[in-house]
Amino acid sequence: MIATPPEFIELTPELKARIDRFRDAHRDDPLGKIGGRVLFEDDRVRIWELVLEPGEASDLHQHEHDYYLVIFEGDYVAVVTPEGGPGDTLVGKVPAEGNTVSIPKGGVEWAYNVGEKTYREIIVELRQG
Repeated sequence: MIATPPEFIELTPELKARIDRFRDAHRDDPLGKIGGRVLFEDDRVRIWELVLEPGEASDLHQHEHDYYLVIFEGDYVAVVTPEGGPGDTLVGKVPAEGNTVSIPKGGVEWAYNVGEKTYREIIVELRQG
């Protein structure tokens, strides 16, 4: 895995409309889990697995700690922020060889697979520090 800054793509009008429809349909979602299932947990770290098929999204979640995302596969994933919330909605391009990305605490978002491939990542939640 490489550790480089993610590459973001420009939102086409069609992609923006798709993301806006998603946000509208999920505007009342409660906060949920960061990932799909917990693989390991102790008092220092929690390690999650997240798998999203094309068109699937994570729960709306808040980054309460700092995280590392170890991305294994996929093509495009959107970070969708709630309407009026902090931060911008972005679409990241997943490198063919995968990537590792550092995510600081504080964000509220959905991860939304807007690509054509299964998106798979491991999330390392740093519970101390």
